[in-house]
Amino acid sequence: MRTRKSPRKPINVPGRYFTGLGSPVDVTLSDLSEGGCRFVAGAHTLTVGAPLQIYVADSGPHRAAVRWIEGEEVGVTFAAPIAIGQFDTVKTAHGPELPDQPAPRALAPMPTGLPQRFC
Repeated sequence: MRTRKSPRKPINVPGRYFTGLGSPVDVTLSDLSEGGCRFVAGAHTLTVGAPLQIYVADSGPHRAAVRWIEGEEVGVTFAAPIAIGQFDTVKTAHGPELPDQPAPRALAPMPTGLPQRFC
């Protein structure tokens, strides 16, 4: 069983991580604590113990290491805990939840004639 020094809070904020040789990878963090976070890595391959730098919303870079991998989900621990004030700012920085479908709206009618060329 895993134990944490500080509890993680469910969250939905953008993040970006860099590995030593790789290019940046954009992710969405699903939970966050002062000591670490969780995100879905998708098709990108990470290994347990791999060092990385991660940006959390507008905060970072934070040095971190991959702690665990389960399927596509990855848990990382920060080398230094995020400061309490910074952690609270990140928790409230994310915007409102977006609907799955956009709100319906009227669209302007499309012209029916052929376009005019101005050459």
